[in-house]
Amino acid sequence: MRNALRPLIAVAIFLVCFVIPAPAAAHGYEGFGPFVSRNQNPIYLQNLSLTPRKAEVLPEGTLDVRIDSAYSNLFEKEANAQASLNLDMELWRLAVMASYGFGRGLEAGIQVPMYEMWGGFLDGFIQKFHKFFGFPNGGRDRVPNGEFHYRLDAGGRTAFDFPSVDWGLGDVSIYVKHQLIGQDDDLPAVAWFADLKFPTGRRSRGLGSGSPDFGIGLAMDNTWKRLHGYVNVGWFILGGNEYIDELMYNQMFSYMLAGELSILPSLSLVVQIEGGTPLLHGTGLDQWDGMPMDLVIGFKGEEKDIFGDLGDLTWQVAFAEDITSQGPSVDFTVYMSLGVRFDLKERKRAKGDWLAGKT
Repeated sequence: MRNALRPLIAVAIFLVCFVIPAPAAAHGYEGFGPFVSRNQNPIYLQNLSLTPRKAEVLPEGTLDVRIDSAYSNLFEKEANAQASLNLDMELWRLAVMASYGFGRGLEAGIQVPMYEMWGGFLDGFIQKFHKFFGFPNGGRDRVPNGEFHYRLDAGGRTAFDFPSVDWGLGDVSIYVKHQLIGQDDDLPAVAWFADLKFPTGRRSRGLGSGSPDFGIGLAMDNTWKRLHGYVNVGWFILGGNEYIDELMYNQMFSYMLAGELSILPSLSLVVQIEGGTPLLHGTGLDQWDGMPMDLVIGFKGEEKDIFGDLGDLTWQVAFAEDITSQGPSVDFTVYMSLGVRFDLKERKRAKGDWLAGKT
């Protein structure tokens, strides 16, 4: 039953935000965009994948600096005659993201991620959480809490077996985005984007793939009063990883669907589905070969001029679940983000009082 709900949620988000007509197309509230989240499986994080984004670009002269935090608990343990996978850890991904609006519909930015992986402290809580909501436990109750494993055996050899990872640099990526059209009463906003990843993370520590990756994609936004919808699609060409080259594809398709409801001009509720084609194959293990898909729910907002003339505060808090115990998506992730948006052109802006929204 839960497997069937995931595509239904995605279809519902798309229909509500992009197909069902609204009585009026007045843009009463600004949309803050989708969550800047992605699959937190450590193998997927070594490779370039879709980072959700709005089609709308930053205004000319605007600098957006943000710190994104994702803390995950994962337990992926499965074996057959050909392979054995054991990913049992808690993973903290902390990324610094900087973006700048160049004008003429052009935006560019850089993302610098850091990782820490260890046995953690949430195993007992996750088991109780799964039991309370009726989610499958995936065999967690059969192993001790707080263990760390980051290992794959396949084809009669150990592909990788990493010890716990203290703080380390991951693979740095840059992007460029160009908005093709802005939203009007008949058409959504549309932009294309391109991403490039550099092999700055150490492959020997499980922090990077050791190869560059490249991706291109499209983003689309639509707004009806308090309701906002977002669609991203991306195609990624991957350089591979010498540890697991024969067990991964050299390209991957990713997508994101999100619906946002403006509760206040400064606060929104966002529901998001993200997934794609499998990155990995060749083991017969669903936790490795399966298709990733995550449900993300949470809140986003901003407070304009909270620092006076310095800039606007942006934030997000979200929770992600893989819903089932199958596939490479991790069990539990908490996302948090804080950012400041600077107007380097010092143009006069409207005050950001949360009571004063557009009508």
